[in-house]
Parts: sequence; C-alpha cells; structure tokens
Amino acid sequence: MSNTDLIQRFYFAGQPFRGAIVKLQNSFVESLNGHNYPIAINALLGESLTASVLMGIHLKHNARLSLQARGDDAVKLLMAEAVIQQANDELDEPAKHKIRAVARLSDQQPLADKACQQDFQDLMGPGQLAITIEPEEGERYQGIVAADQATLAECLQGYFNQSEQLPTLFHLATSDTTAAGILLQRMPHDDGDQIDVTDTSTSQNIWEELIALASTLTNKELLEESTEKLLFNLFHEHPVKLSPPDDIQFECSCSQQRTASALMQINPLEIESILEADNEIVMDCEFCSARYRFGRQDIEKLGLLSDQTRH
Repeated sequence: MSNTDLIQRFYFAGQPFRGAIVKLQNSFVESLNGHNYPIAINALLGESLTASVLMGIHLKHNARLSLQARGDDAVKLLMAEAVIQQANDELDEPAKHKIRAVARLSDQQPLADKACQQDFQDLMGPGQLAITIEPEEGERYQGIVAADQATLAECLQGYFNQSEQLPTLFHLATSDTTAAGILLQRMPHDDGDQIDVTDTSTSQNIWEELIALASTLTNKELLEESTEKLLFNLFHEHPVKLSPPDDIQFECSCSQQRTASALMQINPLEIESILEADNEIVMDCEFCSARYRFGRQDIEKLGLLSDQTRH
C-alpha cells in the first residue's frame, strides 16, 4: 500500500464523534498533470480533492461523490470527484478510492493579478457549491449551498452544520506537491445509537474541547506529520481508535466509449460540418487531457450521421 496517498478514519471511544485524515501526494500531482493552472487554482483543487474524499469516507456503500463549485469571477467551475470503493472481505478486496479534478477559468477575468491568492470567495465570486452523491445502488442525492465564505472549508462546515444538521470541522491544506485534510464530525443519530452517552452536557463539553484542540492544528503539521503523530499531538487526553488506512489513487473514468456517447449529444449537421472542415472530430478529456479522435468511418459506425446530413 502507498504511504503517500491514504485516508484513515478515527473514532473516540464511548463518544458520538468521528473523523478522518487524508494525505495526497502522487494522486494530487497526477490530477494536475496536463494542465497549466495558476498556483492558486492548484491549491483550490487540492483542497477540493481532499474534501471530496473526506465527505465520502463515511458512506456505507460504494458511491461517487462530486464537489462542484460554480462562480462568476476568475473561476467559473471547480470540480473534484471521489469514487469511494468499500472493502469486500468475501473477495479479499481492500478499500480503494479514486480521485480526479478539473477547473475552468474565465477568459474575461485573468488570474495574473491574483495568481498567489488562495481566497476561495475572491476567486469564485458569487456562486454556489453542490455536493452530489451517486451510489452504485439507490437514489442520487444533491445538496446545494451558497459559496459565500472566505474558504472552501468554511463553506463545507456551513453546509453540514445547517443543511445536514451535523456539526463538522474541516481543515484543508496544500503545498506544491501535497494536499491534506482533517474532518471532525458528530455522528448522525443512526450511526451513534450503539454508543452509550448518558450525559449529553458532558458529551457537548467534550465536543467543544475537541474542536478547540483541532483548531490549533497548523497547515505545516497537517501536511508533514504522520496520522498517528497528528492524532496523538491533538487528542492524547482522549481515547482514539484509528482504523487501518485506505489507499487513494488518481484515475480518470474517461474512455473511447464514453466519449462516443458524448458525441451522440451533438447535432448530426454540426458533426458533418466539422468533418467537412477537419476530416475528423477531436475530443479532449478535461480531467486527464486524454485525446480521442473520430474519423468519418468511426462516426458512421456510431450511427450519428443520417442521409440528410449528406445532401
């Protein structure tokens, strides 16, 4: 198992609190390969990737979780996606999670004078944040919140605290080659039913103490310290149970077949016009920069051209 790209869950014995710490290196760098984003955008994508894995890690079933921010300033779209694959003990398959990300920047709002800033709201402008969960089985879920806070972490905390009624802390950090994050959350009632918490006021006091302790964490510590040392430094006065780490890797789900399916959404007359001009249609994946080419014979096999386009 890679020791550079992993996520670990942790719990507090006898209390309805849970958390997770994620570290991304290879997968973070690979997500940026093929793009030439400004430094500030690399940082936001790193935060978005860590947040997407953190939000999905406590799902009980395999699912795709996407975090999508739409803005009206220098950044038009920021999207990170985590495919959460739970362990399968029957098939002896360990948990393995996959991530990818992409950003679209405004042509009218160049980042030249903001290249070193990492303020989420400053880069996005007025916008909204959508969290979408698509389980392998079951219904798709989407939650939307205004992207009106200074940082992505603050936006996500507001979403969980208000929309989901789950008191939550996020701390996200990036460097040139590493992205990291920590999540601390009160468990929902259905997850905490087996926990014997008879004194709710004591539980609330502990929660406030944990939040205060987690708030002392610096970006440098989060990026550089091991998970075990981090948790000991923060919570050594509280019994913490640490789960085995899950592996994370960069992987794009694009393919020739998926790209061909996207072609089917284009008007046949427009396809014919492109073929007459260029003799082929070239489509690039925004996430991984893979290039797919379709000549006239390929298009005809897909049945995308009808007789009327050739008259």
